[in-house]
Formats: sequence, structure tokens, C-alpha cells
Amino acid sequence: MNWIKLLLFCSLLCSCQKKPQVTKPHEVVATRALKQTVEVYKDYVGTMTAKSSIQVHAQVSGILVGQYFMEGQFVQKGDLLLVIDPRPYQASLDKAKAEYFQTFTQLKLAEDTLQRYTKLAEQDYISQLNYDQYMANFLEQKAVVGQSVADLENAKINLKYCYIHSPIDAITGKLQLKPGNYIDTNQDTTLTLLNQIDPILVDFSVPETDLFTIQKHSQESFLKLYIFPTLDHAARFDGQLTLIDNQINTATGAVLLEGILDNHDHLLWPGHFVDVRLILEEKESLILPSQAVGVGQNGHYVYTINKNREVEITSVIIGQRYENGTTSIESGISTNDIIVAQGLLDLYPGKKVTVQTWLNNKEIL
Repeated sequence: MNWIKLLLFCSLLCSCQKKPQVTKPHEVVATRALKQTVEVYKDYVGTMTAKSSIQVHAQVSGILVGQYFMEGQFVQKGDLLLVIDPRPYQASLDKAKAEYFQTFTQLKLAEDTLQRYTKLAEQDYISQLNYDQYMANFLEQKAVVGQSVADLENAKINLKYCYIHSPIDAITGKLQLKPGNYIDTNQDTTLTLLNQIDPILVDFSVPETDLFTIQKHSQESFLKLYIFPTLDHAARFDGQLTLIDNQINTATGAVLLEGILDNHDHLLWPGHFVDVRLILEEKESLILPSQAVGVGQNGHYVYTINKNREVEITSVIIGQRYENGTTSIESGISTNDIIVAQGLLDLYPGKKVTVQTWLNNKEIL
């Protein structure tokens, strides 16, 4: 029994000699808000559209005898695309020329005859009736020459239509009729589609609730557009807003907007769905890491650290959230406030904290 008492005494003595445990302050990563010039924007979904889209149709009938482009190829304005057999139209032109010279010769003869008999009519050597017949013959031949000139011009135009040239710089589409096929203008077949894609347009719709803000900013300056063709926004194309449609779609409550942008590398294609970012303005704002901003029942807030190294909850009004992981702060804090950037879990007002490290290379508190 004595050894048991001795053991209990030693245990009690050791427990009395233990030092009380000291609770370490909660470690956090801190930062201060930075003042930067930021972009205020709105995001929408848009569709790329060709600046000019032309359906190529034949204006004369005949056999398609020549194709001088590759489907999907870039062509310049004036490049030869297709040739319809020109031989029948060349023959019509030659015939029209011959008829013109024939009628012109007859007109010249009628004019010379009229001039000779005019003098005789003035001296009463011929009757007025005969003179009127010479005059009528001259006028008739003049009209025939006029018709021949029109037939000649029409033949020239038809021959020119046999050679189809590109009216714009464009990307060609698929050729619907291959060489050797007969083209009938009565069927109005689209031979190919030409799309001008440099520059290229983007169409997007915005809700009518955004319209007033957009119009207000567009009156102050030209609005920029950022076009993102991929979901990860890895690539960006810059453009400019060029059109706010003049009416709101009453069925959807949306209004159509259009922008234009360069597409020198032909990476953007008509019909491509893209993300559209409309830049409304640029202004100075305070920036914080988005992870430092919390949201509760009373709105957004941040944890600030006072001089006693205690946490306080500070309400803030946020602005834009950015893809680089930052958020603009409209009001609630200043650049002097110390903000908890990481380690927000288990924080509450009055809790003691110690700054483990700083973001933005700020001095240690």
C-alpha cells in the first residue's frame, strides 16, 4: 500500500509542475487595397458575322467551262472565279457589230440624201411630200442605228457576264455546280458564297435594362469590345462598338448591338459563338484579392485588423470582379486598412491574429 501512495504522490507532484499552455494567435495572410485604373464592363454572348456576304449567281445561261479558285480560298476583289462558255455570246457580239455597221451605213446614206434634197426643196425643185419622205427615212434609219447600238451594248454585257469576278476581298465557299454543268439563269442557282471576314462583325443582344447605361457611355466615347472565341478566354480580339439598333425587340426585351474588329489571320469565322465584353469606361478603383471578400446576410464584407491585432468586420460595396482573381471595391475601406487575404476560417470580431506573410510585398505589421 505504501508504494501505491508513493506513486500517487509523484504523479501529483509532476502535474503541479506543468506549465500552463499558451494559445497562439491565429495566423493569417494580410494585404492592403491597391488603387488602380480598371475597366468597367458587361459580358454578353455574340455571333461572328461577315462584314459582307455575297451569293454568286450567273447572269447568263451556258456551260460552266472554268473554275479559277479553290473552295475556301481567299480571293481579292477583281479575281476571276468562274467562266461560262463565252462562244455563243462572242458570236452574238460579232453579229451585233455587223448589224450596227450596216445600219450606220444606211443612216449615213439617208443623211446625205436628205441634205441634197433639202437644198432642192428650198428652191421648189421637189415637192414637199417627197422631202418629207426623205426626212422620215432619215429619222427611221437613225432609230434603227439607236437600236443597233443598244443591241451591241447588250451583247458586250452578256459576254462580260461569262467571266465572273469577285466583287470583294473574301473567302470563297463551296462551289455548288462543277465545270461541265449547264447553268440556267431561270433556276437562280447560287454558285458559291463569298464572305468578307477582314474586318469582321460581331452581333450580340443586350437586355433593355442595360441599354440606358450603354447609350450614356457611348455618347461620351467610342466603346471598346473584347472578343473571346474560347471558353477559357485564352485568346482575345479587340474591336469597337459601331451600332446600337434603333428598336427593342418587344418579344425578347433585348436590343441588337454590333461591333467591328480586324481579322487579319482569319481566325474568326462567321457563325462562331463568342463571348463579348463591352468596356463601358475606365476609372480608378481600389483592388483586393477576390478571396479576401466575403458575403453575408448584410452584403459583402472584409476582415480588417486593428492596431490591437484584433479582427473587425467591415462592410464594403464591391464593383467588378476580374478574371485575374481580383475585385474592385467601391466603398468601405481605404489603402491604409489591413485586410485579411487568406485564413478567413474561424475568424470572428475581436479575435487575435498575427500576420504570417503579406501579399503585394507590403511591410510586415
